[in-house]
Amino acid sequence: MSAPSVSTLTPAIVFLVLIVAILARRAYLMVHGARYAPARLFGFSGFYTLLYALVAFPTLFAAVSAWGTVAYLLLVPYLAVPLAAAGFSAPYVRRIVRFERREGGAWYYQVPWLIPVLYLGLFVLRFALEILLFGPSVISSFFQPTSVPTGLILLLVGVDLLLGASTGFLIGRSIGVYRAGQDLPGAAVHEGAAPLPHAGSP
Repeated sequence: MSAPSVSTLTPAIVFLVLIVAILARRAYLMVHGARYAPARLFGFSGFYTLLYALVAFPTLFAAVSAWGTVAYLLLVPYLAVPLAAAGFSAPYVRRIVRFERREGGAWYYQVPWLIPVLYLGLFVLRFALEILLFGPSVISSFFQPTSVPTGLILLLVGVDLLLGASTGFLIGRSIGVYRAGQDLPGAAVHEGAAPLPHAGSP
């Protein structure tokens, strides 16, 4: 198979770099303080879900090509893992998220660094693994070769599920932050009260 041309790879590389830059900036804001806006919270949850689907689809395509229809059973863990992670993390984030009032009276929230940094690292690892295994051409198509050995498919499934777990944690983070934001006293929001150390705490 001939190597892909630079003109073919450049848009895909630019796309990946852009995605990583967005994720890195979002991770930085989550740790140092992101503005509390429910629409933005759930918009990014949809964005993370889309990225997870883009990562999962090529692996499932390769698995179906190699194993036949039995590979559709992989949909169970691919869906269950992020849902379980979201259900687990939402109440935890609700307890530990910190709110603070900043310039203009807007509320900002902070969460520990582990969840966003873990997601960013796994996202980069996932595509780095594909490039190492299949070469740079996989970036331009987002499809893996159809003749992938079972061992490699299982490796990719494992990494995908780790990314799915971190995706679920981020979705749970959005749900937890939103629920904690709903617990902010109305008087504190509208009258400029001092920052709350822990929203949702007793």
